[in-house]
Amino acid sequence: MKYYRGITVTNYLATGDPEGVIFAYMSNWTGQAIKIPRNLFADARDIIELQRPGIYFLLGQDLENPDDKLVYVGEANNLSERLIQHLRDSDKSFAETIICFSSKDENLTVSHTKYLEQKTISQISKSSEFRLVNKKEGSLINLPKMVQDEMDTYFDNMRVILPSLGYAVLHVDNKLKSIELLNKPQVLNIEVGGFKATAILTSNGIEVQKGSEMNIKETASLSGSYSNLRKTLHTKSVVEEKNGKFIFLENYEFSSPSTAAAIILGYSVNGRTAWKNKFGKTLKEIEDEKINPKE
Repeated sequence: MKYYRGITVTNYLATGDPEGVIFAYMSNWTGQAIKIPRNLFADARDIIELQRPGIYFLLGQDLENPDDKLVYVGEANNLSERLIQHLRDSDKSFAETIICFSSKDENLTVSHTKYLEQKTISQISKSSEFRLVNKKEGSLINLPKMVQDEMDTYFDNMRVILPSLGYAVLHVDNKLKSIELLNKPQVLNIEVGGFKATAILTSNGIEVQKGSEMNIKETASLSGSYSNLRKTLHTKSVVEEKNGKFIFLENYEFSSPSTAAAIILGYSVNGRTAWKNKFGKTLKEIEDEKINPKE
């Protein structure tokens, strides 16, 4: 097994509850994150970490369509004061979770947070999993090259911390592909009913590759969450209609092989038998061979 340089992320359960207020830290980093359920904000609003400049995420679901994940991104000189304003705003009633980023050494300034806000909004706007509800794109801030590099590092660390708190809002470009632990990519294919798709296994699921085909039609029995995701992929131009098919315009990661297969084919299917390698072996057969190698 090949080992990579690891990262230590520490989560502190401030309320002693994994569903309560959580602080997240990374080794050798002065940044910090705080995850706060909306129902607990009134009790957490006075903590010192929220009295500082920072960037924040309001996360929740569309009240009429729970499958539609929403996110609002903002920055503030005083996180607590700004969040109080938002939670009084009916337009932010969707928010059930708050995640804030600030600095332990208090060296994060408003210029820094505005830079991070604009960069974050730009990144999330490309997401197909979360719908950004910001009406503005944020202010474009010019920072000295040294400071910009520092904030880009801060941003990269945010991308690591967020999934550890349960929200992969920002795509991590350099994440490990699960099969890379064996030093070669595992390419899988689906070729059913005239539709062809190629994908690569990742540590979080499976990434369908650009140029893959997707059935425009779907069965009535397809689950509502899958149907909504298919619509979202089209709405956000991850796929486009061409010659009676949907074509992926970019790589897109799904949480599981079965989800990817169902989205592509338009009906529920076992992804571990639907995806095959170039030799015709199913993903299930590949996994079985690795778990129980022949002696």
